[in-house]
Amino acid sequence: MESRWVSVLFYGGMAGVATFLGMYLVLVKESWSRRNSAHLISFSAGTLLGVGFLHILPEALELAPNATLYLLLSFVIFYFLEHHLPFHADHEQLHHTSIEVPNSHDDCCSNPNPMGAVALAGMSLHSLIDGIIIGTGFELDSDIGFLAAVAVITHKIPAGVSMFSILLHYGYSKRTATAFTSAVALATPLGAVACCGILTAMGAGLIAH
Repeated sequence: MESRWVSVLFYGGMAGVATFLGMYLVLVKESWSRRNSAHLISFSAGTLLGVGFLHILPEALELAPNATLYLLLSFVIFYFLEHHLPFHADHEQLHHTSIEVPNSHDDCCSNPNPMGAVALAGMSLHSLIDGIIIGTGFELDSDIGFLAAVAVITHKIPAGVSMFSILLHYGYSKRTATAFTSAVALATPLGAVACCGILTAMGAGLIAH
């Protein structure tokens, strides 16, 4: 029990640190982070897919025979969201637009684009779910938890790069972008700890009954 909590706290915290590292790269290595963002995202996507298909999906099939149907449905839904909703961010525009990091903490835009708030809400929810994945993984098995944590951590650096860059692109000051990206980073350990606590309480309740 205690070792599981230590693992959840450690790996959830590491995921948060990885997001902070992505933000730091934009602050001090902007050209490098933008030039290599596609490689970072591709590597993290491959890690997520590898862990999902090779380790998590076999476990899911033992619990739910229709797991592959749910997987296919998820791909179809996200394909629709990505290609048919008009308010998603334009990757090519973000990739080629120059993003200048303000030199002053007080240098801000008085009217930032609302798309920054949309991105913040989406990434915060995404990070919270990442934490839930870590907590659930360690609840099932230490090996599954470790693999899930590695998959989450590897894509947190490009997530930090993307979140901070998007906020700057849409007119937020460096101070505000730092605060919002920090909130996104902290959502992952928060989700991991909350999930572990809820599952532990549920298990204790089932034993009591």
